[in-house]
Amino acid sequence: MKQILISFATIAFAMIVFSCEEQGKFGLDESDKAFNLRMSPDKNTFDISQGDPQINFTIYSDTKTIDNVKIIVEFVEFGGDGPSAKRLLKELPGDAFAASPSTTVSIKLSEFAAAVGLSLDDIKGGDVFNIHNQVNMIDGRVYPDTLELGGDEFVNVENSFFTSAGSTSYTSTLSFAVLCPFIAAEAAGTYIITRDDAEVSFDPTYQPVVIAGPGPNQVTVKNLFSHPENYDIIVDVDPASAVATVEKQAAWNSDNFGFGLGPASIEGNGLFFSCTGFITLNLVHSVESGPFAGTYVLEMTRKP
Repeated sequence: MKQILISFATIAFAMIVFSCEEQGKFGLDESDKAFNLRMSPDKNTFDISQGDPQINFTIYSDTKTIDNVKIIVEFVEFGGDGPSAKRLLKELPGDAFAASPSTTVSIKLSEFAAAVGLSLDDIKGGDVFNIHNQVNMIDGRVYPDTLELGGDEFVNVENSFFTSAGSTSYTSTLSFAVLCPFIAAEAAGTYIITRDDAEVSFDPTYQPVVIAGPGPNQVTVKNLFSHPENYDIIVDVDPASAVATVEKQAAWNSDNFGFGLGPASIEGNGLFFSCTGFITLNLVHSVESGPFAGTYVLEMTRKP
């Protein structure tokens, strides 16, 4: 036991020495020559049922050599191909931190949308806004940039938002998802299957009907895949997060396609936005002998 304690003490001492050396190498003892900036939002989602919700940012910095901070935003449409071009959302003067090391900035969803050329009507559940920043120093330095600390160069590829107190990081991205509370009655209607990776609909032109129930946070999709056996599917949805869950249940019959494997079940999860009438599910299909390989996406959109 004594040998273990001695060995542990030796290792701990070596780690302390190494840590100090590494901090010097990485320029942490010279960090006052750069800057510090931390941005803390009061929430990380937009609830579009509130009309034009806002996020309140508390921005901290004790650096007195910042000329301005440009907050940059990009938009990721749910189900889209990728993020939009980055656009200026807000610019803060460096003297915002002159009297106090913190300042508060409130930005509405409509401002996020307008910055990327959209209106509130264009925003729907599942969309995401990502924000970054660009810090311009009085001496002309610009971050993101290549930082030279302790004689070594470090590429600062994104921004300097800190997402937690006590961290020493020059890079981070803040993301804000657009959500709407799930309401079963609002989700009801006739839907169009816009994507069915498994291709198991017996009638590809069939439009399933969604009804509320049987439970308070459940909906039933009537004969989802239009098979003559009329397999109804129950979907559970978390009303706060819109996360949808499909417990394992029979959904179609392989015999109707000549496979001879009998009834097939589905299970999985995804999202169901009742406010926009859109559901996306990642499903595993299986028969009595076992599951089919892979996960298959099913997406449906409610008809106007």
